[in-house]
Amino acid sequence: MTEEDDLPSLGRRLREIREECGLSGRELARRACVVQSTVSRIENGRRIDDPMTVEQVVAALPVNANAAASLRARIRGAYADRRDRRIDAGVSLLGDAARRWERGAATVREFQSAMVPRALRSSEYANAAGASPSPLVDRIGDARCDFGFVVTEGALRTWPADGSMMPEQLDRVARACEMANVRLAVVPWSVPLPVVPPHGFAVFDDEAVVVETFTAQMTITEPDAVATYVDAYARLEAVAVTGEEAAELLARIRRDFEELAH
Repeated sequence: MTEEDDLPSLGRRLREIREECGLSGRELARRACVVQSTVSRIENGRRIDDPMTVEQVVAALPVNANAAASLRARIRGAYADRRDRRIDAGVSLLGDAARRWERGAATVREFQSAMVPRALRSSEYANAAGASPSPLVDRIGDARCDFGFVVTEGALRTWPADGSMMPEQLDRVARACEMANVRLAVVPWSVPLPVVPPHGFAVFDDEAVVVETFTAQMTITEPDAVATYVDAYARLEAVAVTGEEAAELLARIRRDFEELAH
């Protein structure tokens, strides 16, 4: 692979062209029909899930046909298959690997479609669900760590055991969202998902992903795989409601649990 074919140099060149054309990252994202974080990842030399998305961004740049063709060739070079890569490279099933990231990461982004995110679970909820405790619970109040959560409405409406802990659990989520270092995005049941992850996941510093199973935690550090999860999180966040809309949805779900209890 030549220097021109690597992702950082491709990203730098795309940023240069965008700036020469007088476009902001937000405007380029709008023209390319992608989220702004995707443009940012490409320009910062991070690998994303589908190279066709990079070509989509190139197509949105006001450049001539020859320049566009040259950029597409560089994309193909940068995203060429690495056939010597082991399928299990960058994957660990050791619990200590996950806990190290949970204790030390400065940025945590978690998606859940079946349960409340680990950092927001009360002990009653975790015990009823049979979930293992996470160091993230103790870090949620640490202003040095930035938290982002995307959770489906279905996950917030799914309860373990008799569900008696759910009103307090939802209150706990609402209180956490008042913290300056916490952002909550809820995907309403009525919104189609742009991508459907087969499981929940947490991204740490854009460098590692932790996936929780019934029997273990899998920590993924292979860059291509991590980039896939980062891109999936951004796409899910883009269709979710936040701020007052998320707070209203939380309150509505809590009222439904109160009515269910009676």
